[in-house]
Amino acid sequence: MAELYDLTAQSYDTLYREEQYSKYGFIEEKGLLGGYKRVLDAGCGTGLLYSYMVERGLDDFRIYVCLDASEGMIRIAASRSSDPRFIPVVAYIENTPAVDKYFDVAYSVTVWDNLEDRSRALSELRRVAKVVVVTRHHKSRSEPPPALDGAIREIGFRVDYFYVASGDR
Repeated sequence: MAELYDLTAQSYDTLYREEQYSKYGFIEEKGLLGGYKRVLDAGCGTGLLYSYMVERGLDDFRIYVCLDASEGMIRIAASRSSDPRFIPVVAYIENTPAVDKYFDVAYSVTVWDNLEDRSRALSELRRVAKVVVVTRHHKSRSEPPPALDGAIREIGFRVDYFYVASGDR
């Protein structure tokens, strides 16, 4: 799947920026964007969430890790900023390279239906972050996150279904 995103990386922002910004707006409206010091953007793509946060002054974080399995996407994300708090990482969510509960929040927007092992990915996000925000496409036939982890709850819908988990298991 990462190879497919390598091929579409150059056109991703043109095709999806408006839709993604709408999703980020929903997260912001729910009070789940900004105010976190250590942020993981799991499946960050070209770094649009980072751009959204900076544009709106929600960049009071100390560290922002932009993680994606696609080298092409990470290359574009890395070109967005010379901010030393911004750290681009090529890795799969299912094997997130971080210690337990290091991140205050992990966002995984528009990634759920592309994951090879959703259960493992969710477990990893819950392992490395205190708060987890996940979206699932509305036409998806994949199991929703609450089916894999009862601590995750649906918080609403805007283009995607939104889910959140907070606190320790």
